Amino acid sequence: LNITTIHFSTELTIMNLSKLMAPPPPKPLLPKEQIDKVYKASRYRVFSSIFIGYMGYYLVRNSTSVLSGILDMSATEIGIISCAGFLAYGISKFVSGLISDRSNSKIFLSLGLFLSGLVNLLIGAIPGIVTSVMLFTIMYLINGWIQGMGYPPGARTLVFWYDRKERISWATAWNLSHNFGGALAPILIGLSFAFAGDSAVEQAQMGFIIPGIVCMAMSVLIYFLQLDTPASVGLPSVEEWRSGEKTKEVISEHPSVKSIISEHIVGNTKLLYCCIHGAFIYILRYGIVAWAPKFLSAPVEIGGKGLSKLSSMGGFSVFEIGGIAGMMLAGLISVKIFKNSKPLTNVLFLLVTIILLWAYWMIPAGAEYQSLDYFILICLGLSIYGPVMFIGLYSMELVPKHVAGAASGLTGTFSYLFGSIVATLGMGVIVDNYGWDATFMLLIGSAVMAIVTTVLSRDKSLEL
Repeated sequence: LNITTIHFSTELTIMNLSKLMAPPPPKPLLPKEQIDKVYKASRYRVFSSIFIGYMGYYLVRNSTSVLSGILDMSATEIGIISCAGFLAYGISKFVSGLISDRSNSKIFLSLGLFLSGLVNLLIGAIPGIVTSVMLFTIMYLINGWIQGMGYPPGARTLVFWYDRKERISWATAWNLSHNFGGALAPILIGLSFAFAGDSAVEQAQMGFIIPGIVCMAMSVLIYFLQLDTPASVGLPSVEEWRSGEKTKEVISEHPSVKSIISEHIVGNTKLLYCCIHGAFIYILRYGIVAWAPKFLSAPVEIGGKGLSKLSSMGGFSVFEIGGIAGMMLAGLISVKIFKNSKPLTNVLFLLVTIILLWAYWMIPAGAEYQSLDYFILICLGLSIYGPVMFIGLYSMELVPKHVAGAASGLTGTFSYLFGSIVATLGMGVIVDNYGWDATFMLLIGSAVMAIVTTVLSRDKSLEL
């Protein structure tokens, strides 16, 4: 009887959760004279929600990397913890993408942000977690899985509220959110030290608690801002509203996982190359930003830059700041020069990345070169974040809009499952055993392979 009761309760809970997460049904069209006004206001509203929401996810995504110069752990141990988060995130991003395409974006986006904030709060509040590699790793596995709920509903929002000709501009602006979040994370963590004691452990704990609380508060705002699809609020499709075109593709309210995979993912060669390209890009992205504090604070004798621990945290922020300019520049160059070709734009930016990596590697160590180190990191953020932005955006163009979440999730899975693991655990082992020179060789080789795979992913039919 008890087993039957538990089974029934579990089924009831799953049914209620599915009902809660289900997309809202379409509403009757609003009167014609109201549509234009409501559409314009709603688009700014949903954009604000996905921008602020995704920025919030980044306040608590890479805290271990930000604190790597403070935590009393080896590069390998930090790599294990970070890798756990990225591994869970990579798998979750594809699973969450499949679920997101069949869920209410309002609930999906805000719930993930609340839960991620809660996990970070627990990491800092429960004694012993930040000093135990095993406990830290378990919590980062949980945090990584929840973090996978952030990107897919944002991608889904873009394809339903903005048409193809304007989407790159809005997507570029949206992608700036993770740079703002990434740049603000070290500042927020630094400010949280004011509420901590003098020990590194107390500072690390507070570096998780304060950002966690902030994210939980932000999730409430996102819930009230976000809307699901235009149809859910009585509006026509964005194509019909902007150009009078009836939407040609038939969009199922509940596409099955099997149909999404079999019809739009398996056999999509261009999408596969885009995924592999994403893996190499993420080796570059996290190979630089995740290890910037550690590399900058490492002693000169072992190949580091010899900066103070506080100065080394600044390397994380300046890389993200450069990314803001990089994504805007990439979007502009893609439209104005390469006729909306993301792969060709990627090639240009990656060639610049190779030159900058060599410069970052060869700059002499010492505090007198800190400004130059920061400048190169800003430029690296500029050159890498353009291709980072195009991974998810380009994948959405390679599939119909009703599977945009799954496509962006799949590229995210490749990027994190393969790219970020190499960039965290792999590079941690390389640093401890072979030194920093070997890591730069790996980064430059990844940039070369990223160029090859993005060219193979090029689909000329998508170029304007």
